[in-house]
Amino acid sequence: MYFSQFTVLIAAILLFTACTEPTDPKIAFEKGDYETALRLWLERAEQDDPEAQNYLGIQYYLGLGVNRDYRQAQQWYELSATNGYANAQRNLGQLYESGKLGARDFEKAYIWLFAAYQQGNSHAGSTLATLVNKLSPNNKRLLKKKARQFILNDVVDPEDDDY
Repeated sequence: MYFSQFTVLIAAILLFTACTEPTDPKIAFEKGDYETALRLWLERAEQDDPEAQNYLGIQYYLGLGVNRDYRQAQQWYELSATNGYANAQRNLGQLYESGKLGARDFEKAYIWLFAAYQQGNSHAGSTLATLVNKLSPNNKRLLKKKARQFILNDVVDPEDDDY
């Protein structure tokens, strides 16, 4: 008798958990449930979670669960990037470099990509490489100085950077 009650209890728990919405926005996002992910990320983003802010930027940039909106993506990326989140810094830099907000802004792109690169985001380096010839050496020096305020975890020695 004990075994069958235990089995029924386990089955009920499994059934209940299978029917509930995910509470982890990454799981919802990975499953393609973008509306749920958006709602869950928004709850976290409003509590200043930089990862959540970055994911909201991604959803607006790609139009996943929402209408594509580069300005909304920019706002969420910027919140996250100013909190030192390297992935958002890279995303914001690439957004400025792409021209999807209007004219391409190589200076803003450089600031954010350099900050991301200095924090170990290797993907930022490939886009930075395309910008080095678009800016003067003096301008790059000034932009690096501006980027420093957004670098929380400098993993690349500032004297060793290629950009």
